[in-house]
Amino acid sequence: MSPSPDDLILCQCIFSTPKDVNLKIPFGKLDDSENLSRYALAMPYEQDHLEPFARKGDVCYYEVLVTDTQPEKLSSLDENLEKVVEFDRKSLIEAGIPGLAFPYLTLTEYSPLIPDLLDAWQDQEGQEYVIINQRSNWESLGQYFARNHVPNNQVFHHLQTMAKLWKDLHKLKCSQTLLEEDNLGVGDSGDLEIKKLYFDDLHNPPHLRQLVELWIIILEENNQTDKATIIKGLMEQIEEGQIDTIKELSDALNIMYQQAQLNDLLDDTEEELLIPPDDELEELTDQFDFDEVDDDQDATVINSGDSIDEQPTVVLPMTLLSLAECGMTDIGMKRSHNEDCFAVETKINKRETPQGIFCTGKGFFLVCDGMGGHAGGEVASALAVKTLYKYFQDHWQDGLPDEETIKEGILEANRVIYDANIEKGNLGAGRMGTTVVMTLVQDNQVAIAHVGDSRIYRVTRKWGLEQVTTDHSVAQAEMKNGIEPEIALARPDAYQLTQALGPRKREFVHPDVNFLEVKEDTIFLMCSDGLSDNELLENNWQSVLLPLLSAKANLQEGVTHLLELANQINGHDNITCILTRIKVQPNLEQKNPLI
Repeated sequence: MSPSPDDLILCQCIFSTPKDVNLKIPFGKLDDSENLSRYALAMPYEQDHLEPFARKGDVCYYEVLVTDTQPEKLSSLDENLEKVVEFDRKSLIEAGIPGLAFPYLTLTEYSPLIPDLLDAWQDQEGQEYVIINQRSNWESLGQYFARNHVPNNQVFHHLQTMAKLWKDLHKLKCSQTLLEEDNLGVGDSGDLEIKKLYFDDLHNPPHLRQLVELWIIILEENNQTDKATIIKGLMEQIEEGQIDTIKELSDALNIMYQQAQLNDLLDDTEEELLIPPDDELEELTDQFDFDEVDDDQDATVINSGDSIDEQPTVVLPMTLLSLAECGMTDIGMKRSHNEDCFAVETKINKRETPQGIFCTGKGFFLVCDGMGGHAGGEVASALAVKTLYKYFQDHWQDGLPDEETIKEGILEANRVIYDANIEKGNLGAGRMGTTVVMTLVQDNQVAIAHVGDSRIYRVTRKWGLEQVTTDHSVAQAEMKNGIEPEIALARPDAYQLTQALGPRKREFVHPDVNFLEVKEDTIFLMCSDGLSDNELLENNWQSVLLPLLSAKANLQEGVTHLLELANQINGHDNITCILTRIKVQPNLEQKNPLI
């Protein structure tokens, strides 16, 4: 029995025809009894009047709308893929899978950004066919921008997604996909979606600057002139050679996205975080820029003799030399939206005396990993960031806040999220929540606090990698009670959280707070579990983190490398990372303890 028209799902058929082959549409109408194909035309097409949507060399590309009349049956693509032993071009061709399908197969991980490949085959005349899903409730990117009040962070997120995709499309010679304005759109979820892939002209391949030029055009034509002005700044950097690769463009967009995300959260405050206004940037750079001592040695110690075993070791009192930071977040490979949120703010003052350069610094660093589904997780993590930032603006003046003050700040964030749950009528497991890890830096004094399983690590040359927080999970609670680690970790609920912010009242939330003194050059790494899972840091810290202790090392490149590594090894979750590098020097303003 054939399915009724109401049950049929629309699909796109993309097919290529060599110049020396007569165009043929091999499908009949849905009600055509002579149609021998599995697919039927969803609307009438005149074969003689069908125009290609693209021409590349001696090949023309066409598209028609079809329906699958036998959706219950295995497709030709699925049958042929079962024959493939090795996933390479030669094996795919031998299995009967056309070259037109290769880019769609390669980009499967980008679904739903890239349409799903449903079927593919080649006929005897050399025409190649792919069936991909038809976009529904889809509007062009320009229409979306014009119709909606789109916040800055969402605009930069879409642009960042395209930059990330460009890298893989360029390898597949499909960069033109992102240069066709009517091919870019937004679906029901609010996420970017591509209609179909376009192949590049090999004699005139697209350039990265064309992508940025298109962004400016789309933004200017659709009432987004403020965002267009920002992107024009990127174009100037491209023209001046400051941005020359897709990685550099992606990094620049990532910083813009983070800035916009945090500014949107804090839109009722006058102070912007991370990036100062343009007119203050040069002044700030002149005021705070100074030459750091690149110390590749251990922490500074003075020994009063040649034998360490026989003589006492005196550690000089240390003071801050420099404070540097970088934070980034990535959606990961599997998630449709990012439930992580983070905040970074540093304030540095420098003073020069005959004895040397002296710095004072203050840093606020926060990572939250939300949970709850239906946008609940991202709401919870954003509420936590906003609440804690405002709280410590009021409760952190001179020295580091004490333990009680820090705990009260975290409990206040819990109250805000809990009240939001009650107001929305969320019950039980349906309540939104978030983890939190926080680092407060005052010169070389550090306070760390956390709830949940997001982590803080410390890296030094002397002690290597140290995890300085303990997960609030069932397994860790069991081990704390004396259960062997092998038994505790074997529990099916081993990694279930024992506490988080938001789901329950303050009586059930017990933040851990600790204070540390930095006596040697140190990197603090804060992250969500998308980075720390599968012992990624434990297995890679020597090659990835240890070199970042050098003052010459670029923290932004370090964080980018960590996110890329996390996507390769983990990739199942959102990934957020903040690196803070604290370099210290002997405090020459205090009396030398050896004199």
